[in-house]
Amino acid sequence: MHINLAYGSGHIPVDVPDNWINGRCYRPQSMEPLGDVRAALDTALADLPQGHTIADLGREHDCALVAVDSTAPVLMEEVLPALVDALKTEAGIPHNQVTLLFSNPPWGLPLPAAEVAERLPANLRAACEVIVHDPTGPEQNAEPANPQGKLPLRINKAYIGAPLRIVLGGVRPDMLLGFTGGRAVILPGLTGEQTHSALLTFNNIGNRNARAGNFRDNPFHLAGMEAIHTAGCELLVSAVLNPEDEIHAINAGHVLQSHLAAMKIAREAMVVKVKEPMDIVVTSGGGAPRDGTLYDLVQTLGMVLPVLKKEGTIVAACAMEQGFGPPEFDEIIRRNGSIHNSLRRIALATHRGPAQWVAQKLFSILQEHEVILYNTETDEDALWKAGLTPSRDINEAILGAMESHGQRCKIVALPDGPLGLGEIASRR
Repeated sequence: MHINLAYGSGHIPVDVPDNWINGRCYRPQSMEPLGDVRAALDTALADLPQGHTIADLGREHDCALVAVDSTAPVLMEEVLPALVDALKTEAGIPHNQVTLLFSNPPWGLPLPAAEVAERLPANLRAACEVIVHDPTGPEQNAEPANPQGKLPLRINKAYIGAPLRIVLGGVRPDMLLGFTGGRAVILPGLTGEQTHSALLTFNNIGNRNARAGNFRDNPFHLAGMEAIHTAGCELLVSAVLNPEDEIHAINAGHVLQSHLAAMKIAREAMVVKVKEPMDIVVTSGGGAPRDGTLYDLVQTLGMVLPVLKKEGTIVAACAMEQGFGPPEFDEIIRRNGSIHNSLRRIALATHRGPAQWVAQKLFSILQEHEVILYNTETDEDALWKAGLTPSRDINEAILGAMESHGQRCKIVALPDGPLGLGEIASRR
C-alpha cells in the first residue's frame, strides 16, 4: 500500500508491504463548487411544486422573515442576496418588508452584530431589519404553541411570530447533528439556553447514532425536526457545502424533503463504502487547517469509526500544531487519569459545552479502540496520559498494529480523514 497522508502543510508517505494488506484505499468524490450560485438558486426555486412557489407565498403574505445559518458565512455573501431579490421580483415582497434573523447557537461564541452587518450587501443592510439571535435573552425566546415533545422548546419570538418563515441553511457533516442545516438553523441556532441544556445530556451525546453523517435515530436530528415542525417553516433553502465551505449544490422545498435531498447529495459525495468491518483503519486529520489540534481530530475519528471492528485500531496522522485544542478541552484531556473517571466527571458536570462533548466523544472511542497517533512534536507522555498511543514513525505504527491483530488482519486506508464518511457497504 503506497499512499500519502495529509499532515499539516505537507504529506506523510505510507509504504506498507502489500502481502500484509487485505483491504484497500478509499477516497470520497470531489465536491466541485457551483459556478453560478444565483442561477442554481433560481433553478431550485423554479422547481417548487404548484401552490408552494415563491409567487404563491407572496400572494398570501406581504412580509417575510429569513432565518439564516450564521455558521456558514458563504450563505449570507452569495445566497442570501439572491434569495431576498427573488422575494422582491417573484413574491412582490420589498426589501424593507424582509427581516433577516441570524442563528446563534447557545454553545458557540457570541455572534457580533457588527460582523453580520459587514458581510451583508449595503442595500440589504440599509433596507432589511437585521436581528441576531440571543440565546441568553429571555425576552427574545418563547415557548411555541402546542409543543409536541418532551423537550422544553424556547425559540426566538421573532421567528415564531413571523407570518412567512423561510430558512436558509448550509449542509455539511456535524459531530452531533449528523448534518448541519435545515432543522439545525432552529435547534440549536434559534433556541434558548434551557432548550440547549435539556438536549445536551450525557446520554444524548453518547448515543451511537449521534455522529457525523448519520441522521437515522439520531436524537439531535429528531429534536431538531420536532422544533422546526412546532415553530413552522413555509420554505427551506438548503446549500450543500464542500470541505472548503464553498457551495456545491442548492435545493429548495418542504423542510423535510429539501433537507433530506441535501443530505443525500452530501452523503453520496462523501461516503466511502467498505465491504466489511476492518481491524485497522489508517487515516489523517486532513492536513492544515483541519488537523491543527486533537480537538479537530475527534470528528475524523468518529467518521471512520463505522468501518472498524470491535476493539479495532485507528492509526491517525495529525500535526496538532496548536496542541490539544481550546483551553477548556485541553484541561479535560490533561486532567485525564483514567478514561472511566474522565467520563464520570463529564457525566456529572452541570455545564456541557463543546469541550465536554468533544472530550466525551474522544474518551468513548478510546474506551473501545486503540488510537495510535502519529505526531512529531507533541510530548509523548502527554499523549499517553490522554489515552492515545504516540508514534513518531507512521509505517512502524501501522506494522505494529498489523502484528497486534495478526497477519490475516483486515486493514483499510481512508486517507482523507474528515473529508470522507466511512460506511460498511451492506449498511445504510
